[in-house]
Amino acid sequence: MPYKDMREFLHKLENIGQLKRVQVPLDCRQGTNELQALMRHLAETSGPALILDNLVGYNTPGVPLIFNPYGTRERTALILDTPDPVAAKLKHFQVLADPSRWIQPVLVDRKQAPCKDVVIPKDQVSVDKHIPHVFFGKEGASYITGGVGVTKDPETGIRNVGAYRATSFWNCVHPHGGSYSEEQQKKQISVFAFWNPPMSHIGLHLAKAQRMGKPLEVAFACQVDPALHLASATGIPYGMDEYDYAGGLRGAPLELVKCETVDLEVPATAEYVIEGVFRPDVPTDIIGWHSNSVGYYDKHQIFPMFDVTCITHRRNPMWYGTIEMMPPFDHNFMALLPIEGEMLSDLKRKIPEVKDCVVTPNMTYIVQLSVDGAQKPHPEFGKYVLHAAWGAAGRWPRTAKMLVVVGPDVNPYDIASVEWAIQTRVQPYSDIIINRSGQAMVLDPSAPKGPQGFPTSSEQMGIDATIKIPERFTEYADVSQADPADVAKIAAKLKGIC
Repeated sequence: MPYKDMREFLHKLENIGQLKRVQVPLDCRQGTNELQALMRHLAETSGPALILDNLVGYNTPGVPLIFNPYGTRERTALILDTPDPVAAKLKHFQVLADPSRWIQPVLVDRKQAPCKDVVIPKDQVSVDKHIPHVFFGKEGASYITGGVGVTKDPETGIRNVGAYRATSFWNCVHPHGGSYSEEQQKKQISVFAFWNPPMSHIGLHLAKAQRMGKPLEVAFACQVDPALHLASATGIPYGMDEYDYAGGLRGAPLELVKCETVDLEVPATAEYVIEGVFRPDVPTDIIGWHSNSVGYYDKHQIFPMFDVTCITHRRNPMWYGTIEMMPPFDHNFMALLPIEGEMLSDLKRKIPEVKDCVVTPNMTYIVQLSVDGAQKPHPEFGKYVLHAAWGAAGRWPRTAKMLVVVGPDVNPYDIASVEWAIQTRVQPYSDIIINRSGQAMVLDPSAPKGPQGFPTSSEQMGIDATIKIPERFTEYADVSQADPADVAKIAAKLKGIC
């Protein structure tokens, strides 16, 4: 088992020189913060993970801020106990494809649960004091970015654990010039739950509860074992338990503990747990600005709110803060690994010629085949793979707006290599599929938006960048490129010179 909690993961990073502690004063206030600039600096330099201990304007100065732990593919791979990003992806998809390797969680007594060290009951909860708040860029709210949300289907009782962003209203700037009530600022949290129409599993639970006129209990466990973050971000089939899948990824069962005020279970080693209840009428409010993962600010979005019924946390807890912005950024690679894994798992099960699936930080999907040209199983095989990718299991493949299929000699991690294949193996009319009825990636600013402030439909483009044998040619020009092994020999021979 790699790690039992977030702290052990950070300890691993520190031991290999990939985590630094920072005492330099840094502004984390609304409107004047320095944290977005710090994130960009680290992204541009492949900088280390940080623990920030001296934040200016921080409402909980005794709580260290975890910053940039997942900022490279290599650090993300360490979540699965390997420094190799490809090996991590293979482990992710192999466990995903074989539920017999999943391990059910175990329930522990609250005395064994560090997340119960401090318990703040409902009548004492004050979100402005009991949850850390840091602000990034022009964002109008302090977002809770390190949590996994736990709910149960109100009809079946089946559990869902998902990676959902949440929002506090304390010191929040209303995007339309309004204001938030004292109850909202101290007793309520808003959740990025796309429930109308339902576009996530928490959204399905919330929509069901609303139709039934029932409350929906929820718990956010913040800063947990990173393997659970990966599992909760993976689009496993509805009705299967992310806790089980996380157990398979880590090779040992998660230890769970019962919540204080809701009938839910959370990881016993979480740093913070926020418990609450969505009311049957599901009150909503407008939030914004919000910086999103495709690199733009959402000026406003409408999301449901829940009443906080309890907050618990560890003794000497830690908080995690990050921003989504023009990629890459901290958790960009941690978010992409499960997308790649779920797509690869589905495609390899159906199409053994699929070698790899890569999603770039800007959400261009690339499928690499182990065959090309005359070795392809049948004509137009690249287009067949395009359709299969759009129809793959999970939340994300069907939202791929830009999708490219390449052969084995094209490095899918190198966008210049992919561009070369497009330029030299594609005729725009014959080798590109335009789908005008695709599902939108909900943060795409170019797609038309619905009344809740996010799009539901989008146009899509699939590019078949394989060699067109036998479709168009009987032979193709040889590629002029040095053998990678020969390049490595030359590099070794000239080491220290150039």
